[in-house]
Amino acid sequence: MKPAALVPAGVLVIGALVYGAGVALAGSGARKGVAVGVAVGCAFQLLFLLIAHVAFPGKQLAAYGVGMLGRLLLVVASALVLVPASGLPPAPTLFSLVTVLFATTVLEPVALAAGTEKKS
Repeated sequence: MKPAALVPAGVLVIGALVYGAGVALAGSGARKGVAVGVAVGCAFQLLFLLIAHVAFPGKQLAAYGVGMLGRLLLVVASALVLVPASGLPPAPTLFSLVTVLFATTVLEPVALAAGTEKKS
């Protein structure tokens, strides 16, 4: 199996682990906030990886930089718009979002390098 096919599965596994840990640690009252944080984080990461693969072929550093900026803006927008507008508990929502984004950032070099050829 190619690394590019494993990355979406890795993102979903990380999301499931973060959700499980978040629900166990935060309790039942924060379950909706944890679920929304994990869903937003996973959706953003999968969307970004698709866009980076199409928009930045062969430019891994540029894709990584744009991804970091996008993640920062997502966290800011979630803290200032999503959480207040939805009435979700801020701590579980934002902690789960940031944890998913941080953990999936580790997979990014694998995803960005999957479409490049190795020169020997």
